[in-house]
Amino acid sequence: MLNKTQRVWLLAAILTGAVVQANAANIVADPGFEKGTPGSYMVGPMGDGWFVTAGTGAICNISGAGCGKVGPAHTGTQMAFLDWSNSSNTITQTLTTVIGQTYSISYWVDDDHANFLNVTFGGSTLFNGTAPTGGIYMHYIFNSTATSTSTVLAFSGQRTTGKGGTLLDDVSVTASSVPEPSSLLLLGTGMAGMIGVIRRKMNR
Repeated sequence: MLNKTQRVWLLAAILTGAVVQANAANIVADPGFEKGTPGSYMVGPMGDGWFVTAGTGAICNISGAGCGKVGPAHTGTQMAFLDWSNSSNTITQTLTTVIGQTYSISYWVDDDHANFLNVTFGGSTLFNGTAPTGGIYMHYIFNSTATSTSTVLAFSGQRTTGKGGTLLDDVSVTASSVPEPSSLLLLGTGMAGMIGVIRRKMNR
């Protein structure tokens, strides 16, 4: 049997775990492009939460549907193709964020050639250079702090060499695991209330 102190600490651990787990949820819609219909898209919605804001964008399937057999997906059967038309192409998603919250932005990219790639979060540049070559997906992780309740995540690509283009898959944006002050206040208030209830029941 647990004593009073052990019960209190067990309750605290459960409540803390709940807050951390809630913060760890991926806020990107269709992060692996599995829900979109394979094909090319002009400026406008891609039908799965992503939007084309410049040039064209494409969702490809490993079967060849959408844009031919441009390469494998990192996971699943579909991925985004950032260079459908030899022009500067940008796909974006507007995320609901918390001002002052730090987010971890993660994604996987693959290319056969060193084509242009730019990634921004809320207008802040996370990456500006060339896609990794070698035909193997590479994983990138960045941290950035939201300055608005509505934050745009954008990926831009342009074919500058070769016949292929940059493939994008498994995009993730998660809040940092450290609870925000408001969450800590809520956690503390909840713990104080629960501890009070437990003490009253034990002292009866």
